[in-house]
Amino acid sequence: MSVKRGLAAAIAAIVAFLALSLYAVDRMLSDPAPAATAGGGAAGTRGGAAVDPSSLGSAPPSTDLPAGLAGLSAGKPVVEVDAPPPPPPPGSWEAVPISARAAALGKGGPGFGRELNDLQPELGSCFGEEAQARHGAERVTAVRDASPQADVGATVMVLELESLNHAMRIVDVPVETRGDASDGLLACIQSKLRGRVLPAPGARAGERHRLLYTPTP
Repeated sequence: MSVKRGLAAAIAAIVAFLALSLYAVDRMLSDPAPAATAGGGAAGTRGGAAVDPSSLGSAPPSTDLPAGLAGLSAGKPVVEVDAPPPPPPPGSWEAVPISARAAALGKGGPGFGRELNDLQPELGSCFGEEAQARHGAERVTAVRDASPQADVGATVMVLELESLNHAMRIVDVPVETRGDASDGLLACIQSKLRGRVLPAPGARAGERHRLLYTPTP
């Protein structure tokens, strides 16, 4: 009889344990516990306090970006500004300002301009085919400014001038813009003007000028 009673008690304990297990599983399925967050609290809480989900808007985009990237993120075009050219070396011809008119060369400018105009028939001969062929193999000098003019349109040269007392000497005539001029035409004009001394009443020795010059036939 004692064996039967012990067996019955064990069976009753097993049934009770199974009943408690089924009850616990049923409660877990019907009422799941909130998932734990990384901070130790449940989801929907912050620091143990409940958080209203409607207060959590989308985070604004970061503005801690370089100027160029920030412009791209905002949909704005990024404008790159070229660095200005370095200043010309002191004492070089490129450091001498360029004048557009002979009258801007000081007291000797007007007289020099008249003398230059009187050379037009001689310089116009360079437009002939024979003169261009004769000078075609000669070297043509060009300006060395950091920002020369665009090589389009009319032919433009620069007279590099050294003033004397009441005169000006043409040191060189480098090309600013070639246009459609041939090497022979440019070399011919340079050969006729380079080293020429023209009267310039009122000019004082020791000055340097640069003057734009457009050759015409």
